[in-house]
Amino acid sequence: MPVRKSQRRGKPCLFIDIRYTTKDGRQERFRKDAQVQTMAAAKAEEMRYQMNIAKYGSPYEPGSDGNSSEGPPPSTEAVKTFANVVDEFRQTFMITDLKVTSRKGYESVLGSTLLPKFGELPITQVDGNAAAGLDLELSKRKLKPGTRNNVQIVLRSVMKFAKSRKYVDAVPENLPKLKPLGQAILEIPSDEQVEKLIACARASHRPSFRLMADAGLRPNEVRALLRRDVLLRWEKGEPVGGFVSVREGKSHGEIHTPKTGQREIPVSPELAKLLAPLAKGEREGHVALNDRRKAWGQWGLDQAFGRVAKRAGLEGWSVYCLRHYAITSWLRAGVPVHVVQRMAGHKHLATTQKYVHFMKQDLEEAARRIANRRRSDAS
Repeated sequence: MPVRKSQRRGKPCLFIDIRYTTKDGRQERFRKDAQVQTMAAAKAEEMRYQMNIAKYGSPYEPGSDGNSSEGPPPSTEAVKTFANVVDEFRQTFMITDLKVTSRKGYESVLGSTLLPKFGELPITQVDGNAAAGLDLELSKRKLKPGTRNNVQIVLRSVMKFAKSRKYVDAVPENLPKLKPLGQAILEIPSDEQVEKLIACARASHRPSFRLMADAGLRPNEVRALLRRDVLLRWEKGEPVGGFVSVREGKSHGEIHTPKTGQREIPVSPELAKLLAPLAKGEREGHVALNDRRKAWGQWGLDQAFGRVAKRAGLEGWSVYCLRHYAITSWLRAGVPVHVVQRMAGHKHLATTQKYVHFMKQDLEEAARRIANRRRSDAS
């Protein structure tokens, strides 16, 4: 292995060891301590020596061999490779500034696309032309505009990080523009469809689905809900309502706080009846459970809902349609939009307004029915 870990004076270091053939056919060996501390940077340094061997037949450029007064070439720390910057980006910004689900998406883009393409390049050479060339490649592979946008978004984040660390003077101005995307159409089932979905679900799954359809919880919030987060109100020995406190989410096995902070959501009588038996027991125990009486895994809710939707004859719906239904139901019930925003955990009011715009279809349908009724009465 050209780069390996070693010890110098009792301290760990990275060691470069290259065996090569000179231009006159002699077998040589080049060994030295790496001038950098991280494995990624050491590999970049080793690659520079390999390129010199291929070009000049020696690890050093002409006039800069190891015995000359000029000494070895300057450290690669001066100009980091894209891979070096990504290594720092992963260890800092991605941990402190990205939520878990975003981190997973970034990792996917970095590992599958950006590092294979730009990893060995000096960060200063990753410019708008290089980004445009990559976008052209992705276009020829017929990737969707949204996927290509994701690649460019991650690339922009890395370059902004590089600028913040002063590895580049500025973020390239000629990066490809993001592709315009059509506005997502909200999946909002009717009252009858939701009741059919709940009826077709297994008894053990109904509380989880009701938490989304009545309380508007996200799947990650359902996975993290604990008994201490459920406060039910009782009358004459029967649960008639209460509140659910959304304190945490769980994504890819990691606990995180909701991006808009904690919130409380009122519980409907139907949901209270389902939660009553589950709210008893250890306070730190999970409320929403799968068939094995365990907390849901990352994709368990999605997969269970897919099976329910198929049984209900509503294939093509995603589990998020239940949350959309809850938010729309609150608006239809006359709950003020700013209150709905807080209950839904929307960071921006504009997100809640999308549901208001969707409800205009209800108003238009009502107007058509009134007009038809008047025409019918007139005749």
